[in-house]
Amino acid sequence: MAHRQTLLGVTYTAITRLPKESQPPFRQTLLWARDAEAIRGKNRLMNQEAARYTQLFAERGFKSAILKGQANARLYPDPFSRLPGDIDIWVPGGYEKVLNLLQDLKIPNLEHLEPEFHDIEFSNENKIHIEVHHRPSSTSLEIRLNRTNEEIQKILLSELENVTLTPEGFYTPSIRFALLMQLPHLYKHALFSGVSLRQYMDYYMLLMHSTEEDRRFTWDFVKKIGMEKGCAAIMDVLEHVFKLPQEKMLCEPNKFYGKILYTTTITEGDFGARLIYQNKHKLKYFFKFIIYNIRLFPMAPLYISLKVIKYWSWKRHTLKIIRQISSIFHKKSLSKN
Repeated sequence: MAHRQTLLGVTYTAITRLPKESQPPFRQTLLWARDAEAIRGKNRLMNQEAARYTQLFAERGFKSAILKGQANARLYPDPFSRLPGDIDIWVPGGYEKVLNLLQDLKIPNLEHLEPEFHDIEFSNENKIHIEVHHRPSSTSLEIRLNRTNEEIQKILLSELENVTLTPEGFYTPSIRFALLMQLPHLYKHALFSGVSLRQYMDYYMLLMHSTEEDRRFTWDFVKKIGMEKGCAAIMDVLEHVFKLPQEKMLCEPNKFYGKILYTTTITEGDFGARLIYQNKHKLKYFFKFIIYNIRLFPMAPLYISLKVIKYWSWKRHTLKIIRQISSIFHKKSLSKN
């Protein structure tokens, strides 16, 4: 379960504090220690790479800030216990300037980019995945449908003026910015592709380091983008799993929707787990997909409607391609006969 929820490093820290008679078998503990040490080494590398790109961009006149990942890790009691993913780094100036900057740095494989997307992605020579954000956040569905995206982006950009240089050598944004940016991000992935408890733990850490003013500002932001039910569900997961204090919450938790998010997270785990389940059990996945979205519809009708439309559009598109391919082979077999 710790592996599925991407919390191997954090849970190993807890296991080392257990009495000897309560610890797992020696072999399992040894393997866990190996994985935990690998996570610590990966965190050191990620911090070094984040600092290196911060310096590279600064030398060319661009100030930057590390978003999510390594910035969140600094809030943990043991910053090296959090399993790292990729490096999200914000660089101001817009798409064209950021693209020119990366081309000037001789970053390979920058073809087939989409200017309307919020970042430019690549993997470096150390096999670290980098996402350079030319916009501070992706335009989530609810923001787009409420037509408040430009206003939200302005709020996020204004918050990015308050960055802090860390001892590790990179800049991090304010807690308020992280609260504003990561809540819709967590919610969107929880509904569309699945998340692990690590993403919830990140938000727990942010809330525990926030001020009352930060939380009040974030709640106003939540109401602006129409995400009250989703926020209440997330607060319930944080209360249920991490015992988030009432005074640190953005709003009253909603136990009904919170249970749905919690159950999905526990059964499916991190990003991609749902696809693994889908490939192994196609019929079961289909019925699970329908029931799951019916339950979620009252909480997020806009999200779920688009999700179902995309699902069936993809199915129709796939079937059309299969028919075209089979038609070509059928014609070839007839011509041979």
